[in-house]
Amino acid sequence: MALDDDLVYHADILIFGIILIFTLASLPRAYARFSRRSEWSQGHILRSVVPLPSTRPKINLNLSLSYPVDPQKAPFVDFDPADSSTTCEPLPYQNRVRLAFVVDEKALPMIPNRDPTASSLLHHVTSLFRHRIHDNYSVGQILLMLAYISIIFYVSFYKSNPFTDPHRAGFVITSQIPFVYALATKNNIIGMMVGVGYEKLNYLHRLVGRLMVIGANVHFLGYVYKWSLAGTISEKLAEDYIRWGIVALICLDLLGFCSTEYVRSKSYNLFIVSHVVSLIIFLFAACYHEPTCVPYVMAACVFYILDHIVRAVKTRVTIAKLRPLPELGITRVEVPSLNAGWRAGQHVRLRVLSSSMGWWGWSEVHPFTIANVTETSEGMVLMCKKTGRWTSSLFNMAQTATYGETGMEVGRDVRVMVEGPYGGVGHTVMSSYSGAMFVVGGSGVSFALSAVQDLIQAATDVKVIDIIWSIQDPASLTPLLPLFTSMIEKSPSTRVNVRVFYTRATGTTFDGMYLPPGISFMPGRPKLNKLLDGAITDTMAAGGFNGVFVGVCGPVALANSTARVVKESDIRLCTAVGGIKLHEETFGW
Repeated sequence: MALDDDLVYHADILIFGIILIFTLASLPRAYARFSRRSEWSQGHILRSVVPLPSTRPKINLNLSLSYPVDPQKAPFVDFDPADSSTTCEPLPYQNRVRLAFVVDEKALPMIPNRDPTASSLLHHVTSLFRHRIHDNYSVGQILLMLAYISIIFYVSFYKSNPFTDPHRAGFVITSQIPFVYALATKNNIIGMMVGVGYEKLNYLHRLVGRLMVIGANVHFLGYVYKWSLAGTISEKLAEDYIRWGIVALICLDLLGFCSTEYVRSKSYNLFIVSHVVSLIIFLFAACYHEPTCVPYVMAACVFYILDHIVRAVKTRVTIAKLRPLPELGITRVEVPSLNAGWRAGQHVRLRVLSSSMGWWGWSEVHPFTIANVTETSEGMVLMCKKTGRWTSSLFNMAQTATYGETGMEVGRDVRVMVEGPYGGVGHTVMSSYSGAMFVVGGSGVSFALSAVQDLIQAATDVKVIDIIWSIQDPASLTPLLPLFTSMIEKSPSTRVNVRVFYTRATGTTFDGMYLPPGISFMPGRPKLNKLLDGAITDTMAAGGFNGVFVGVCGPVALANSTARVVKESDIRLCTAVGGIKLHEETFGW
């Protein structure tokens, strides 16, 4: 028993020490962020403020046009069926410098990095850790998981045999109860320490949970084997503390089964209900099974209760307006009463309190990235892609709205519960970089819209902003064209380029299609390696040497492709521009 206590105690200290190391590594970025006074009030609590006066156009809700045409102007984009490329007139640069001089002579100005981060400067090292090798896990994630598994296995099997000493396995999984509950909370204390959102640590929650399921079954089967040899299994199973242990085991096995990807994708409600019920029952059963579990259960309860208190504080019940965007297959959700409190790239958890969502639809909560900046008259805007039953019901609700005399969609008002904000880019300050490139797919454009508008609205030194948007239907560009045009026109000191790629074959002709300067439209998939090199060289040509921020939001495959391109980018270019910072937001976490 003494050896068990010492091993478990030192294992927990070691795990906490690893967390502390990552916390210390994030302190420079935390300091760079919170040294700005505005960051203390952004990204924590949703609220309402007096909106700033703005003439920025909203998303086009006139659905009568399939693509923009101006018969008085010559076509800006000319599609040739035999040519898959589309050219866009380049925009002039201010104070253009020769790239050859910058790279070959290494005449780089000594501009301090206002957002210091090793990942943007040690390109060859961080690229290795970002490389995907198994089930979309990066090398860094796998190394961290292997380290965690090694600690647990060492403590479990050091001078111990699970068949003769099953108590060790039970003691080890008991010590992991606080960690698995802390990693499961939305207001994640570990995430706050290391400067990342709860969704970025979810893979560790799943790992610790699986280790606990395995350990609990080893613990139980070891005692069954031991009692069977002694012939006392019937007497033992009749004791109350053993029965409570079986209840705890059933809860863990149920959690493990309902957490599989198959169950989550087929029945998300079953996943949620089983989690809520089982995790509560498990805590009580563990305490009745073994009194030594009480301190660990109390720690887990503290994390769980504090999380729900904070979630209640961050929750707002208000009225939202639903508008359908059929070209995008998206429901636009406007919440006028909330227009401040978030940072670009953050998301909220949305619950629609309406019987039109179905029997259980009103109880479901879904995360959506905020698609606009703060302090606007339209309030917070969400773009909810129609992908499943719940989002399809939301889209159908929006389509039942009435229309005015001009044919413009008026929208439908519904009561919603909004919780957040969560996630985002952590301690990274996007405005501290000289260039930015956003690679987004489908509804992932929400991330780019909020980030780019924030960069334009703030007083920054960003020289170049590129938006790479991959869509299936070419008509998806129509609703967002006014917003893209406005972002380009409202940024005289920053060159903004929007490149839209569509992948679905269409019989629609594009003759006479007119796009403003700075927006290009072409078929096929984007060649990210060339686009990234172009963003880097354009940033340096515009006089920027403080790094390039690369943000990707969309399917996992798109994030993997972008990460691979960043990894394989020219080291000389990356070093010359001041480093590359990659941030990923993927669907399906």
